[in-house]
Amino acid sequence: MKNAIKYIFSISLAGLFFWLAFKDFSREDFEKLGEVFSRIDYRLVSIALISLTFSHVLRAWRWGILLSTVKEKMSLKNLFNATMIGYAVNLALPRVGEITKAVNLAQQEKIDGKKVLASVVIERILDTLMFALLLALSVFIFRRKINDAFGEVHLGGLNLSFELASYLILLLSICVLVFFAIVSLYPAQIAARFKGLFHHLSPKWSVRLSNALESFIEGTAALNNRAKYAEIVISSIIIWSCYLLAGLVPMYAIEWSTTEIFGWAEGLTTMSISAFGSLITPAGAGTYQYACSKTLEKIFDFSLIVASSYALLTFAINNFTSFILGLFSFLWQRKDKLVELAAAKASDDKAQATTNINLI
Repeated sequence: MKNAIKYIFSISLAGLFFWLAFKDFSREDFEKLGEVFSRIDYRLVSIALISLTFSHVLRAWRWGILLSTVKEKMSLKNLFNATMIGYAVNLALPRVGEITKAVNLAQQEKIDGKKVLASVVIERILDTLMFALLLALSVFIFRRKINDAFGEVHLGGLNLSFELASYLILLLSICVLVFFAIVSLYPAQIAARFKGLFHHLSPKWSVRLSNALESFIEGTAALNNRAKYAEIVISSIIIWSCYLLAGLVPMYAIEWSTTEIFGWAEGLTTMSISAFGSLITPAGAGTYQYACSKTLEKIFDFSLIVASSYALLTFAINNFTSFILGLFSFLWQRKDKLVELAAAKASDDKAQATTNINLI
């Protein structure tokens, strides 16, 4: 019941932001929006799809690096399938996809699910750090425009400029990553301390929980593997570069004349600010369109039609890619299972036939 209420609230919130994003549209505006989509260059859209697909493959490979201390060699296929199935689940159930991908990979690779979940947490911290870094860079480049457009931000009871708030988010992200790096050094000691604190409440559960905590912390050990730092950093940069390319191309697919006013810095700023919207509702429906279109309108002076077209197109590209690749990964996994079952059945039938011949 509680989950149903949360889901209904999320859908209602998405509907509210969809209304806010399009409340100023007249009938003529909707007709112009349709005209824009009728002349979109889908060859450029395909470049965005390919760029996103490559980023997902690279993300799966980076996840394998983060798990290298748990299991040295893992199948890229299993990593990719688990990643995309998780993304597909997130389209309907925000943040449930992270648990889904961890459980899926743990089953496929026969490893401790708690350690896999810890790697997912580290992965999200790395993404948050990259996002915060790009947001701070964007705000630094367009500080005057952004501060004028968004004014002050309420953060923890404080009224801060958008610029200062972005720098604090970056600092907080760094602190969280450093915290997990330090914690990952002492899994046994922290688990033992936890066990001692709760032993008087329930000796049985204190042992179980301390063992689970130790396994979880061991899953973050990649943070102490300096030999992997270069691979993690380089792959993270390429992943976000792919995101930036996938964000730039749709604008040119809508109208080539925008190339003079929508370069990498503008694309980076639009992507980093719009990402806030994706965190609120399922798949960022409504909230992403509102944040993206308002960023283009208020900061870069795009028209309402172009800004809304871009927001809808990028939303469709991102979610179409996640859905199709997630469905493909799900069917790919099921195919492997069906092949295994068919092989097992054929082996059983052969064994049964051999037994019958021997009886005769």
